[in-house]
Amino acid sequence: MDDPQSRFINERAHANIQKDGTFSVIPQMKGGVTTADELRRIADVADKYRVKMLKVTGGQRIDLLGIKKEDLVDVWRDLGMNSGHAYGKSIRTVKTCVGSEFCRFGTQNSTQMGIDLETMLANMWSPHKVKLAVSGCPRNCAEAGIKDVGVIAVESGWELYVGGNGGIKTEVAQFLCKVKTAEEVKEYGGAFLQLYREEAYYLDRTVHYIARVGLDYIKAHVVDDADNRRALHQRLLFSLQGLPDPWAARVAGAQKREFIPIAVEA
Repeated sequence: MDDPQSRFINERAHANIQKDGTFSVIPQMKGGVTTADELRRIADVADKYRVKMLKVTGGQRIDLLGIKKEDLVDVWRDLGMNSGHAYGKSIRTVKTCVGSEFCRFGTQNSTQMGIDLETMLANMWSPHKVKLAVSGCPRNCAEAGIKDVGVIAVESGWELYVGGNGGIKTEVAQFLCKVKTAEEVKEYGGAFLQLYREEAYYLDRTVHYIARVGLDYIKAHVVDDADNRRALHQRLLFSLQGLPDPWAARVAGAQKREFIPIAVEA
């Protein structure tokens, strides 16, 4: 069970605090895809709340920097978009390239795969932040090789890599397996993430978890044991059912602190 009072400031505010005390707000853009309507809303919010900077992030989203804390709920309400989870120990983003839909070299539809993965993992909490990427061909424009779960399209299907980390110490993801279908990508990737969620220590990135248990252990539970893989995937899906978007919950009035006046004797 989540205890809001035990969270750090970013998790309590559902935004990233900056060095001047203002906040950074990043709405979700699944697979880095947006619409003209969403862009208009972002532009209107930027004007209305005098946003100091609009920044395209490394995770293919738009960051609104310089939001006052007292304006956060109104900003989320006016944006009308889901949280991008740019804070907390949670799913962050699924980076994609253009893929076969437009790219001359794309072998699979990496954009749709990224959208499907981010939809499946929406609002997922984990021992540490989790980043994914899907590249539409071995040229790997989405940088899947340094992600917690990296997916690279090949002519005959998809290759899955796990345990990559682009943080303080860059770690290259390790090859997990090769699958044929998009559904298998979701099942194998989801099973790995659920195994990590169940067994990793708090603040372990996937690379630290794999270093502790070994890649062979991961393969035995996710690749070789089909029944266990399906069970892990189903537990993940079950745990994510009905989870509310935190911005929508706050706009609806959840997690508000009540001000209780204290009587002071004269």
